[in-house]
Amino acid sequence: MASSAPPTEHERTGDASAAPPAGRRDRRPVLGWAAVGAVAGGLFFLVVSRALIDDTYITLSYVRNVAADLHWGLIPTETANSATSPFNVLSLAAVTWLVSLVTGDVRPVLGLGIATVAWCALLTGATAATARRLGRSGAWSVALLAVVLANPFVNSAIGLEVLPIAALLAGLTWAAVAGRPVAFGLLAGVLVLTRLDLGVIVAAVFLLTPAVRGWRAPVLATAVVLPWFAFSWTVLGSAIPDTFVIKTLQRSFGDFTFANGPFTLWLDRGVLQLSLAFVPALAGLAVAVALAVPRVRRRHPGVAGPLAGLVVGGLAWYAAYSLLQVPPYQWYYVPTTVALATAGVLGAALFLPAPRVRAVRHAVPLGLAALAVALLAVTSGDRPVPWDRPVYFGAWALPEEYREIGAEVAAIVGGETVEAPGEIGTLAYACGCEMVDYFSDRGIAVGLVEERTEQAGPLMRALLDANFARLDRGDRPLTPEWRLRWTQGAVPEGAYTWPTDSPATGPATIYLERVP
Repeated sequence: MASSAPPTEHERTGDASAAPPAGRRDRRPVLGWAAVGAVAGGLFFLVVSRALIDDTYITLSYVRNVAADLHWGLIPTETANSATSPFNVLSLAAVTWLVSLVTGDVRPVLGLGIATVAWCALLTGATAATARRLGRSGAWSVALLAVVLANPFVNSAIGLEVLPIAALLAGLTWAAVAGRPVAFGLLAGVLVLTRLDLGVIVAAVFLLTPAVRGWRAPVLATAVVLPWFAFSWTVLGSAIPDTFVIKTLQRSFGDFTFANGPFTLWLDRGVLQLSLAFVPALAGLAVAVALAVPRVRRRHPGVAGPLAGLVVGGLAWYAAYSLLQVPPYQWYYVPTTVALATAGVLGAALFLPAPRVRAVRHAVPLGLAALAVALLAVTSGDRPVPWDRPVYFGAWALPEEYREIGAEVAAIVGGETVEAPGEIGTLAYACGCEMVDYFSDRGIAVGLVEERTEQAGPLMRALLDANFARLDRGDRPLTPEWRLRWTQGAVPEGAYTWPTDSPATGPATIYLERVP
């Protein structure tokens, strides 16, 4: 006999955003998609683990020092505040410390591999939960993961905060769609600790999502972030890391700025590579335009605000960084491209017809995932597997070359101080010695703070003065006994030398000499 139960709101209206929340029985499929994400993340890390960029090793040096000695600095002997993402460092350090309890050795790269698996699992799990709330297949989570990992701005900066950004934005989107202000506030706080400027995207999603607006989310977010910023301002001498000063003083790479970078520097590296980042982002923009139509927005009230917020926030991020006039580092484009891509993938799930045949419901999202993976393989060019360098690469030496040089420099200089050649991350990590530049030596950073403050307008000067109010202005740079240099010209007689051959800069030499 047919059931006489009344139809649900979803069945009456066809509104995917009105689908009932997943119950306890529905958690198993979500966990299944999270497991798929974990496996994909592990395989992905095996491909990229030897191609980590120089700035990643700055983070890993912080991770090693925190995990081993609770020391906040790039080198063991000096406290610094040049880690842009406190949460990324602290979370990686926690994983690395736990691993050290098992292995007996502090191994940040292994910790990063485990964290990569976890972030990919969180991304797919959160996205699958969101897709199911929309009445769609959890396989859309795999499509989003593939789009994120294929993005060259992401896969060329693994180890920086790029995967935490993607996973936490997926979690924030779920909290917004589900109308969970407590979860939203906690995730918002973690996102701000991941990068302070991610508050732009958080604010956009919050303001455009009535279901999470109110006092709870902001209060919880503040409770999450306040302890770290208070500690950083009191103990480290600044609430905001020194990298704000360092990067805004750099301005550009010649004619390449953040604003024009995608259309100049990165476009020159290949149209297909860049399309892996910007085609999904453009899909997100199209979703936001569609949701701006009142009739469409009324049909999908529960999801219109969160998806539009991701797009508005991502575009606001791009505008803010263009105004700051910073260089076009590849990871700076991750918040915009990932936020818009998240809206694009979930928008595709929302607007594309959902097959009635259960067996084919996963076909479209899994097909998109396969396409993204295939395009990533094609755009990887002549790189071996595992990669020896990422898709977007600009260092003076290959990561493996830097690791070998750093280890040999350690044997030569012992406990003496050596001046970095202009790129410090991989060299300092492999050396484990007292290698100095403005990332590791606060005495050098003090001079940059004063220079940036002098250049600032009245409002920015007041903000910088407040941020660095507890900075020890009397801190002076260390005096190096050795110096490393990179050159494509002549090498001083008697110097230690290492040949390099970076695809970005060509054949060159790194040499080590005593400071006269």
